[in-house]
Amino acid sequence: MRRMVTVDDRVEILAGLRAGESLRSIARRIGRDVSVVSREVARNSLKTRGYQLVHADNTAAGRRRRPQVGKIAADEVLSARVLADLKHSRTPRQIAGRLRREADDDTVSLMNGSVPAHGKVVSHEAIYRYIYALPKGELARHGIMLRTKRTRRRPRRDLGERGAPIVGMTSIEAPPRQRRPTK
Repeated sequence: MRRMVTVDDRVEILAGLRAGESLRSIARRIGRDVSVVSREVARNSLKTRGYQLVHADNTAAGRRRRPQVGKIAADEVLSARVLADLKHSRTPRQIAGRLRREADDDTVSLMNGSVPAHGKVVSHEAIYRYIYALPKGELARHGIMLRTKRTRRRPRRDLGERGAPIVGMTSIEAPPRQRRPTK
C-alpha cells in the first residue's frame, strides 16, 4: 500500500536539498523511491523560493481534501453537454466517445440535441461518477431516465462470481468416457 509523504519525510527532503544532496541519496536516507522524492519536490516547489516545508505540507493537504469536485461538476459546459446527451438516451460511453471525436476532428458536427463542448473531453468513468454523485431525484428533475433505471452503482463482484456459469460443464482433463456428449 502507498504511504503518504509525512512531515518528517518533508523535513528530511528539505534538509537534504539545502545540503546539496542528490534526490537519490535523500530517497535512500528516508527509505523511499527516488520517484517519490522527485515528485514531491516538483509538485510542491515555489518558482521563486524553491522547496518550502510549510507550503509543501499545506498544498499536499489541499490535494487530499475530500470530497473533491469532479471534472464535469466543476465545468458548466461539460455538465450541460452531458445532461443534454443523457436526455437523448445516450450512454456515458457514447457521450465520451463523441466528445473525443469532436475534439479530434473539426469536421464532425454536433448530434441532435447536443450542446457544444468547445473541444473538451471526459472519460465515460467520469460521467458515471458525475451521474451517481448527483443528489437523489436530480436526474428525474432534468427529465433523464437511465437505461438501467439504477440510482446507485452496483458493487463489483468477486472474480469467481463474474459471468454466467456454463451449465453441465466438465473438465477438459476428465477422461473421454466421463465426458458427456453434446446434443
